[in-house]
Amino acid sequence: MANEIPTERQPKGDHNRRLALGIDPDAFAAEAGVTTEQLRDYERTSIDHRFDPEVARRVGETLDRLEAVLPNFETTRSKPVAGASVSLVGKTDTAAEVQYDANQEQAPRYGTSGEIDAERTRK
Repeated sequence: MANEIPTERQPKGDHNRRLALGIDPDAFAAEAGVTTEQLRDYERTSIDHRFDPEVARRVGETLDRLEAVLPNFETTRSKPVAGASVSLVGKTDTAAEVQYDANQEQAPRYGTSGEIDAERTRK
């Protein structure tokens, strides 16, 4: 996906990818290096309408990077990749990094209970 032409991206698809990661617009915009308003304008772009290709490029690169290591519904990964070192999503100091431990207990996602998450992973 890294070789995609920014003007050929699908804003609604990128919006859904961000939602699958569970990252709010403000945090994702900071991670991508765009403003929240630029992100919202891009994600709301209708089919066959123009959008800022630089915003599209940044959004696409950030999605690719975060999807490679973070839990999300697209990959059905419930924990970060073992040993992954990623920047703190949405923090302005991107030099700080967190080392994820695959054995670390994870909090339930999206307000669900731990039992519900455990049941989902057994299926």
